[in-house]
Amino acid sequence: MAPVLPLSAAIALFLLLWAGLRFAAWGLLLALGLGVLAYLGVARWQGLMLRQGPSRAAWERLAMKEAWRRGGFLRPQDLLAYMEEGKARALLEGLAARGLCRKEGEGYRF
Repeated sequence: MAPVLPLSAAIALFLLLWAGLRFAAWGLLLALGLGVLAYLGVARWQGLMLRQGPSRAAWERLAMKEAWRRGGFLRPQDLLAYMEEGKARALLEGLAARGLCRKEGEGYRF
């Protein structure tokens, strides 16, 4: 699934350039070369984004959406599908410290 974005960017750039050069034979080589460069550039950028992982704000949004789906009450065990329990507990405690939820027993009320 990861090569879909770089491949689509390369194909789009290739077709736009080749059509813009009126489908000339020399334009085919130029468009192909720039398409390959586009593939490599987008693949490198995508790999960097995938290695960094989601931001803290993205994890917080995920926790809030999961709490909404569960009726406003969330336990750290409810986030085990996405992260380990220690990280989930730290995330929920951070949200509680900022006043976005409050601790109630073993869980957190949003």
